[in-house]
Amino acid sequence: MVLSEFVGAIRRRWYLAVVGILVTGVLGWSASAFVAPTYTARGLVLMLPSKNAVGPGGNPFLGLGGLDLPARVVVAYYTSAPAQEAIAEVTPGAVVTVSMEESTRGPVIAIDVSADSEANAIEALDFVADSIPDTLGRLQDEVNARGNARLRSRALALDETAAIDGSGPLRARIMAVVLGLAMTAVLVYAIDGIVLRRRLAREERASSLAAHDVADDPDQDDEHIVQRLHG
Repeated sequence: MVLSEFVGAIRRRWYLAVVGILVTGVLGWSASAFVAPTYTARGLVLMLPSKNAVGPGGNPFLGLGGLDLPARVVVAYYTSAPAQEAIAEVTPGAVVTVSMEESTRGPVIAIDVSADSEANAIEALDFVADSIPDTLGRLQDEVNARGNARLRSRALALDETAAIDGSGPLRARIMAVVLGLAMTAVLVYAIDGIVLRRRLAREERASSLAAHDVADDPDQDDEHIVQRLHG
């Protein structure tokens, strides 16, 4: 499609382009009604050193070094199928991502939840946050960590309300507008091409008839030929 041809088609069939743009506007406005918004919630859980590592009267926040690896082991568990199945049983349809909060440079686990309702988002967040101490305990049981040698965890921050994520309806609206404009452009160009081809065919038939009449009667003038064509 040559740009000049496309621009010419739009100029000649501007009324079709206007109709297409109006229809596209309606599609874009109504597209978001078919895509439900999602709700997001977030929580942060901090790994803490064992009591043996802190010592009597020690500050656990000064002993966070070296806990990054145990925190990543906990994160890895929540990517497993059993963990995801357990979450799905509590809140079907919720998407939970457990990862390291890299911005803190410490053993902080981030929980990001996306669900179809605020209640489901908060329920999934609370479930995962509450399960981390049990998961950490079970993992330490498997390596026979006992008593004051066991690592601990505590919630740093948990959302109490979920935020509405409007990116889904917005993407649907953008896709509807882009698709509508593309279809409008293609249809206008195609219809203009059909009309031009038909016009050209009529002109060629008229020229053929005129040439035939001249061949049959060379003495007739152009005015007579035109009268016969429009007669």
